[in-house]
Amino acid sequence: MDFKPLVTLLAIVNPLAIVPFFIQYTLGFSKAQKKRTILISSFSAFVVIAVSPLLGLILAALAVEVMADGLGKLFPLLMRA
Repeated sequence: MDFKPLVTLLAIVNPLAIVPFFIQYTLGFSKAQKKRTILISSFSAFVVIAVSPLLGLILAALAVEVMADGLGKLFPLLMRA
């Protein structure tokens, strides 16, 4: 099993560095409010991480389209098919 993606994700998210911020921002919260904040934050992070691979494929597709259009203008023979 390859742990490289997990290690990369942990390096990006850095959960240990977030703990002091969480404690500071939730000082006056009840236990239920803290639990709700954790659930919402975790879900939000999951959605962002899950959707991100989509904003890269779309960006790559746009880049290929722009490159193909530019090459077609530079080399008109490529556009003949």
